[in-house]
Amino acid sequence: MYEDYFLDYASYVILERAVPDIKDGLKPVQRRILHSMNDIHDGRYHKVANIIGHTMMYHPHGDAAIGDALVNLGQKDLLIDCQGNWGDIRTGDSAAAPRYIEARLTKFALEVAINPQTTNWQVSYDGRRNEPIALPVKFPLVLAQGVEGIAVGLAKRSCPTILLNSYRLPSKYWKAKNLSFIQTSRPEA
Repeated sequence: MYEDYFLDYASYVILERAVPDIKDGLKPVQRRILHSMNDIHDGRYHKVANIIGHTMMYHPHGDAAIGDALVNLGQKDLLIDCQGNWGDIRTGDSAAAPRYIEARLTKFALEVAINPQTTNWQVSYDGRRNEPIALPVKFPLVLAQGVEGIAVGLAKRSCPTILLNSYRLPSKYWKAKNLSFIQTSRPEA
């Protein structure tokens, strides 16, 4: 009996919290943040505390999880335009409190990740709103921003790649199905 419950719980954690969807390269909390930011988008910066509060309409796992994911997205400097002290992932400095920092979607995010006409929707956790199943991203975000997640019996971490390579590699793959990777050695100093 408990084995079945544990397997159900582990599957839920892996799919719904820890690992990004390959279709858009986003974890559910990140997708909900971007969707929420698009809802309130007016071109101006919004306090992160307000973004967190608005995202809670779609994400049932609390404000701390949303805030951490939002800061993580903002520090990658690709989808979110940040204002204020957002910390630094290289030095381990943490971001300022959500009431002091502001954010808005970048033009890149609006152009590449958001398109309500081609988005598949599902009902949110409380049945009051619709949220995207996956965003119709036109760019390999899973390669460009990297992935980090811990789940039940699973940990995933991949570093971000260079943006130009994130574009070139998939296009080469699509053009030539027999793509092989060549191991190159480091030049000796």
